[in-house]
Amino acid sequence: MNNTEKVEKLLRDYGYPEKAIPRLVREIGPMSYEKVAKLIMPYHDITAGK
Repeated sequence: MNNTEKVEKLLRDYGYPEKAIPRLVREIGPMSYEKVAKLIMPYHDITAGK
């Protein structure tokens, strides 16, 4: 599994909307999977207060 596939899987596992994943992957760009895993939060944690 390459870096992009790992990031996509992480975003799906974290509950990000399918429509948002391609844009997020483009914005994340060359960032390593390990760094992405440390920086992002599960989607439901981000939207909990809204």
